[in-house]
Amino acid sequence: MTIETENEKRPRGKNGDAEESKDPVQVIREGAIAASIWQRQGPSGYAYYDFTLSRSWKSASSGRTGYSKNFFSRNAEELLSVTRKATEWIAEREPQLAEPQSEAA
Repeated sequence: MTIETENEKRPRGKNGDAEESKDPVQVIREGAIAASIWQRQGPSGYAYYDFTLSRSWKSASSGRTGYSKNFFSRNAEELLSVTRKATEWIAEREPQLAEPQSEAA
């Protein structure tokens, strides 16, 4: 398992939302499968985490690479693993989002 925090090329939302174009706060990877964890904020100001799943791929014929939101049955174990790890990561940190932020004087 690899947990990545550095900026890397990630899938973007089709509608170009600002929330989708920010870098994830955490990436958990198992082989070709990744869970990207995002910090979001609702219209009322409520902060929360959620995650998206992706599969990296490379074309055997052209060598082209990319990311997909589609998976194969052979990805089941990696999907289960990154989903579990992403939900654990979020559960550990979500209570901190609910705490009031103190301002420096």
